Order: sequence, then structure tokens, then C-alpha cells
Amino acid sequence: MYSNIYLNLIDQLWHKREYPKKLHATLHRYCDDVILVCRDDAYSVLTAFKLIARRMELTLNKDKTRITKITDGFDFIGFNFVKRKSPTSGKNTIYIFPAKSGQQKIRNRLKYFTSSRAPISPKEFIDLVNPVVLGWINYFRHTNANNAFRKLQDFINIRFRRYLTHRRKGRGYGWKHYPNKTLYAMGLIYIGSGVIKYAERLRKVQDEDYLTAVFGKTERTVG
Repeated sequence: MYSNIYLNLIDQLWHKREYPKKLHATLHRYCDDVILVCRDDAYSVLTAFKLIARRMELTLNKDKTRITKITDGFDFIGFNFVKRKSPTSGKNTIYIFPAKSGQQKIRNRLKYFTSSRAPISPKEFIDLVNPVVLGWINYFRHTNANNAFRKLQDFINIRFRRYLTHRRKGRGYGWKHYPNKTLYAMGLIYIGSGVIKYAERLRKVQDEDYLTAVFGKTERTVG
């Protein structure tokens, strides 16, 4: 809490000394994390920030503090920012992705309670996984996250499939007995690419895949 108060003061001093104009640098922060964006001499900008921080009796985290080019990318509060040429317009564009560390963090969290030997029912397994995954995709859904979402979907599908296979004392990876459509029909979260319409899309996919999984591909009236 105290560091947050001090950072408010640093922010005020940064603008009071007109560093955005003098150093062509802007300060952006979230809680106690800070990003300095500049056009020219990054070392002068960092030195100015250190002097103000020292005045507030704050020290910078040496492991997190570094100077980089936006074309090389940097991570901030779980996001990765990088400037690239747009494949459509050819113009330099800033892209935002889920940081690799954030992707690994959600995997580690899911691994904690999705062991193939977990002594829980399939419904309990799903009830543990779905809220965690939904919270994560809602946090990143406004970024360029399609690739990250696909990888996460593959990860949770494999974890659930191995759990089901072990539960029935089966062998192998369970692809034959538990294809993706069967997992979704059981209630496992379906991320897809249309995250904004998550609830509606999930229900539609579950209903369609459940009929396919139970009754096969032949037409049949369900009463």
C-alpha cells in the first residue's frame, strides 16, 4: 500500500518536472509496476526515474528493470507488447499477446488439481477447471490471444482425457474413447475463438456434440 502511495507521488513529480516534454518519456504504472516509454535516450530517462525513486526512499527491482526496444517486445502485468509490421497493411503496429510466463502460470495452476489420479468425479474435475480457465481467457480476450487460447484448449483437453482414461483403467492416451467433442459434451469448457460469445457458443457446441457423441452421425428424433 505504501509503495503505491509513493508511486503516486513519483507520477506527480514526473509530470511536475515536465519529463514527458523534456525527455520525451511517458510513465505508465499498475500498482507497483512501472513502464517508461521514450523515443530517445533511455538511459537518461531511467536515471531520472531512479533519482525520483531514491528521493522517495524506494529502490528498483534489479531483476525486473531493463531497457529494451519495443520491436523486441516486453512483458507488463501479464501481457507481452511488441511492435511488428502488420501483414495486411504493412504498417508498424503494436500487438498485445498473453505473456509466455502468464501462459505457463495458468498451466501450472491447472496441473495442481488436474492429476490423472485425482480422486474426484468428472463433474468435480470440470467444476474446478472451467472457472479458472474462463477467468484467464476473459483477462486476455481483448488481445491477440487466438494462438494462446488454442494451446490452452489442447492442454486442458489432454489433462481431462488422461484423467478419464486412467479412471476407467484404460491404456494409451484415450483419443479413441474420448475425442474432443465428447469432452465438450461432458461440460468441459470450449474456448474457441469467439470468447465474447462464450456462454451462447459453449451451450450450442455442447448440445450439438452431445447428440453426435451419443447417437452418432445418423439422423434420429430425440423424444
